[in-house]
Amino acid sequence: MNCAVLIPAYEADGHLVDTVRSLTALGAGRIVVVDDGSSPACGPFFDEARALGAHVCHHDVNRGKGAALKTGIRYILDTFPDCGCVVTADADGQHAAGDVLRVASLALENPGSLVLGVRRFDGADVPWRSRAGNRITSAVFRLITGRSCPDTQTGLRGLSRDLLLPALKSEGDRYEYEMNLLMDFADRKVPFLYEPIETIYLDDNRASHFRVVRDSWLVYRRPLTFALAAGASTLVDLGAFWLLGKLLGDGRARVFAASVMARLLSGGVNFFLNKKVTFRSRGDTKKESLRYLILFLAVMLVSGGTVALLSRLPVPTVLIKIVVDVLLFAANYIIERKWVFRRED
Repeated sequence: MNCAVLIPAYEADGHLVDTVRSLTALGAGRIVVVDDGSSPACGPFFDEARALGAHVCHHDVNRGKGAALKTGIRYILDTFPDCGCVVTADADGQHAAGDVLRVASLALENPGSLVLGVRRFDGADVPWRSRAGNRITSAVFRLITGRSCPDTQTGLRGLSRDLLLPALKSEGDRYEYEMNLLMDFADRKVPFLYEPIETIYLDDNRASHFRVVRDSWLVYRRPLTFALAAGASTLVDLGAFWLLGKLLGDGRARVFAASVMARLLSGGVNFFLNKKVTFRSRGDTKKESLRYLILFLAVMLVSGGTVALLSRLPVPTVLIKIVVDVLLFAANYIIERKWVFRRED
């Protein structure tokens, strides 16, 4: 099969060797293992994988799963220039060799598509952390991209050759990389294909190196920092309005002027935070600020118009405004990510 299997491994154990042996027995001739800075005690497992025919790359220090995947993809592009696809698999024994090869076959048959090995999460043996984590990330993914994905956290993925260079451009060196890759491919309109696979959790998934607090922050960093930036901008808006009101005094014209100046100031703060912190954009500031201003004015008009239109309903106006602003908040995030601060590859 004209395909390479890529296995990132950190603190590998016998499961890595079993995975390589099973893949080799089924005819997988191109297996690349990336040792992501494991301790010296893990050396024999990587040596055994090499003895079974795997190509083994090494990181001197732990750099994260995303960095290991990128290292493996670069190695495959250099070493196997005729490779038709790459299938990523985990080193902890959670992916059956037969499932890996089925995903590989589907990726070869569908160039330009991303093939995801999809697990079932309704079994009694599925750890609650895995079940909850997948449901949350799937909901976040659908909210941000508008596309459904039943298993956003699967490590079994098939990428045809034409997707390898785009995969190297996705941001992140740790667990957030896999979520960023899905979002980037969704933006590129890459078709997603789903292949049901066996759901395997060994010892309640204790072999996973996912750190709940740190790695969850990395996965959800963008929407969370977007929300924090919005909160900070709201505080600036209120504080500036209060201060300007004190300086300018009473009167409708002065109150209006204070409101406009406070909103412009808070908008500038929000633009800066989203550009530098949330989206970490390196795009042209003038173009992004113009797009942001257009969006800013459009959201303000839509918010005011929608609330005014719905104010005749037998519902408190404040509640209507809260619902409208929450929906606009989600839309605002999507538009800023896809348009205002879009990546100019």
